[in-house]
Amino acid sequence: MDDLRRVRSSTADPEEADALMREAQGRFAFSRDPGADFSFRAELAGDDGLTVGVYRIGGDWVSDGEFDQFSVSGVFAGDYRWEMDGERDSSYGVPFLTRPGHDLYGHGENLSIVNVYIAPERLREVARVVYADDAIVPAFDSPRPVDLRRGRYMLQLVQVAAEFLRSGTIDDARVRAGLSHALAVGVLECFPLTGERRARPATARSQLSIHRRATRFVDDYLSLPISVGDMAAAAGASQYDLDAAFRSRTGSSAAHYLRSARLAAAHADRTREAAIDDAVLAHRWGFASEDRFRRAYDSAYGAGRGTGVESF
Repeated sequence: MDDLRRVRSSTADPEEADALMREAQGRFAFSRDPGADFSFRAELAGDDGLTVGVYRIGGDWVSDGEFDQFSVSGVFAGDYRWEMDGERDSSYGVPFLTRPGHDLYGHGENLSIVNVYIAPERLREVARVVYADDAIVPAFDSPRPVDLRRGRYMLQLVQVAAEFLRSGTIDDARVRAGLSHALAVGVLECFPLTGERRARPATARSQLSIHRRATRFVDDYLSLPISVGDMAAAAGASQYDLDAAFRSRTGSSAAHYLRSARLAAAHADRTREAAIDDAVLAHRWGFASEDRFRRAYDSAYGAGRGTGVESF
């Protein structure tokens, strides 16, 4: 795994902001006269395969340029309007894809934006696994998502990447590898590939391979905040194919397997530490609330077992 690079800086000088954008292998120029209220804050972390950047850009400004990498952008505050290859749109709530060699023109105001940069080599590597095609070179017909549902899913992945950056979790090379895989699969699923959308072969042998890779990933990373999407990425499969693989092997979904694994880990902790609190177990094993954990645990292992209270 490549060495981690981290940048955290702020400026009110457009030329210095241009230099910070180059840290993400982008060639951008902010307007030479963006106004006295212009400000630029950036935090980036990543390696040669994946970089995550969180930007807060104050004032009313314009910029233009391009990236050497694929970049998925999610806007979470402010206003941003982009133009690429004659297509124009406002991006709040809908991610957009910037492709290498395609110019991006943007007009923003008081913007909070997260960019996820994926190296072309990394995207190609993941595409070859996902589509079982060693010759594939991913190319896209549009910066817009295929549909709203996929766009929302991609935006959630971008949010997860930003949280990993803010928390420092991205510093772990294993986490970074899993995250880059999940994001690359998300890009392939979300944005319109040139030509016909490819389908992964659904043979019994490929389902067995998907199941093995996904369960190995859960075994290795269960203590981290992994999701079914992460399992699919680690297995090099779409979520549809992931569920099909699990149902063919176990009769239940991948989500059910992940939840059962977390409950089993919590049960093992309780066996070792009889006095441990439900709140601690819920937080440790990724349940949204103590009450939700208790109900799931009681359903799996018996009401009130080890808790001293009855389920309600």
